[in-house]
Amino acid sequence: MRYTRRSTLALLAGMAITPLAAVAQQDYPTRPITLVVPYGAGGTTDISARQMATMAEKILGQPIVVENQPGASGTNAMRSVASAEPDGYTLIATTSSPSFVTPALRDVGYDTLADFIPILNYSGPFHGVVVPADSPYDTLDALIEGAKSGAVTYGTAGAMGGAHLAFASVAKDTGTMLQHVPFDGASKATAAVLGGHVDAALVPAYRDLVQDGQLRLLGVLDGTNDPDFPDAPTLKEAGLAAEFPSIVGIMAPAGTDPAIIAKLESAFTEVASSDGFKTFMTDLSQPVRIMSGENLAATIEENFAAYREIAKDLGN
Repeated sequence: MRYTRRSTLALLAGMAITPLAAVAQQDYPTRPITLVVPYGAGGTTDISARQMATMAEKILGQPIVVENQPGASGTNAMRSVASAEPDGYTLIATTSSPSFVTPALRDVGYDTLADFIPILNYSGPFHGVVVPADSPYDTLDALIEGAKSGAVTYGTAGAMGGAHLAFASVAKDTGTMLQHVPFDGASKATAAVLGGHVDAALVPAYRDLVQDGQLRLLGVLDGTNDPDFPDAPTLKEAGLAAEFPSIVGIMAPAGTDPAIIAKLESAFTEVASSDGFKTFMTDLSQPVRIMSGENLAATIEENFAAYREIAKDLGN
């Protein structure tokens, strides 16, 4: 390697500040931390992130300020945090869409695993396959069989979202006529299935409607069973060769010191594992799903590859 005077000076400068940097990392945090939420205030991601911040700041000894940066399915906020100083004071609470679904469809201006360090995953809403309570389809098998002989319509929160791509994969693998009907949000897809305008819907907020007897839950898209409905199968349990887990995790810009990442992971994991946080999430109708940063990175990588293949099949 050829060294110039400038590079030599830079090297010496780096060596000179190393002890100071080590002390700063050991004392971290010494000022408030910003936790960016890539959606508007009031949604489940925002609410759960605020609770996580409130509880974690008591462990870390500094305020954690939640900042909403909605827009472009969360990708605007991801780009913003990717370019932030990697000092541990700007983090993002991200979900499946801006982490691996949308990046599988188009250039979003960042590479999730190259530009971020996953710290941990703490949740991930279950997406249920629901039908009206009086539907002739009482199992996923029955729904798939029905789609072999005629078109079966299903609604989701929007075209090319995670739920749409998941069932597009199911339709391809089973050779069935599962016809997608996109809506502007999951609540409208839920209203459509309640009103009998579509045969089924793939939505996250189904618990109360199923418990009230208005909807029937046929299964879940995720790789694990919903503890509220343990008899509802996952796609793989129903004999389908796919699973599509959702994530809600916290990440930092790439380049953040490993000692800071370790401290943050310890604090956030302590919160996510606590009875208080679990009770809060139960009341919010959201599961607690804890994954280490390493496991979250693997999940993002695997799902990006899966959604990229589905997108190619759809000609995207």
